[in-house]
Amino acid sequence: MLNLYRQIISNTLNNTIFEELPEEWLERLSPGIRNEIVSGFFNAGILTINMSDFNRNDFYDKTIKSKFHHYCENLYIYLSPIIQRCLRRMFLGFNDNLTEYKVVLFMEGREDDHFEACKYTIDIF
Repeated sequence: MLNLYRQIISNTLNNTIFEELPEEWLERLSPGIRNEIVSGFFNAGILTINMSDFNRNDFYDKTIKSKFHHYCENLYIYLSPIIQRCLRRMFLGFNDNLTEYKVVLFMEGREDDHFEACKYTIDIF
């Protein structure tokens, strides 16, 4: 049952991101990335994005890697309000006692690039 909820949350969140994320970011996604930008442990409030998924035309290799923290911050600015709205609709609407929910968003690079993940806290209220 937990996997079903995880899949529903993941599908809803990622579909919303694909609908609302600016085209400039969607055009940078690697061809194999079709339905999941954000993964995570939703019941624990942990979300993860692998920045190397944005490697169409070697964008990650040629551009993001040289200014990793800058591009993480730039993407976070777009994603934060999308994640807030989407999760607010999903979680806060189902439980009247839940007045606040926090998620931590980690943006990572490829494992062999040895970047320290950028960590952002997103308040859902």
